[in-house]
Amino acid sequence: MSKLINKLNELKKHDASSIYIFRVGIFYNILNEDAKILNEKLGLKLTSLSPEIIKCGFPISSLDKYTKKLDELQLKYKVIDDLPNNTNMEDFSNNIEIKKILNKIKNLDMNNTTFQQAFNILLDIQNKLKKI
Repeated sequence: MSKLINKLNELKKHDASSIYIFRVGIFYNILNEDAKILNEKLGLKLTSLSPEIIKCGFPISSLDKYTKKLDELQLKYKVIDDLPNNTNMEDFSNNIEIKKILNKIKNLDMNNTTFQQAFNILLDIQNKLKKI
């Protein structure tokens, strides 16, 4: 988050009146005073990351929904998307699915799993991996 805070501070020096919306993976994050404004105006939930940093955000799939609301409220904002051009949603989605599969394996109680259950789990994992 420190890189985002530094970027926010730099951007605010040039245009303090805009709300800055940063893309971070598959979410957009809004920080500090900008987050407080969007909490008040749009009801986005605030999360305290430290005494100096608060944030709110929404999934990238909701960008149009929220920019439309910001436009209706006539709030000045800028979307900052510094991710490389070769970054795509499929990569993030696949990573999330793989993490789910790994968590399923990690949380297995091997002492209380029958051979049939183990086979079904492996078959399910295989089918999920084929879709990735």
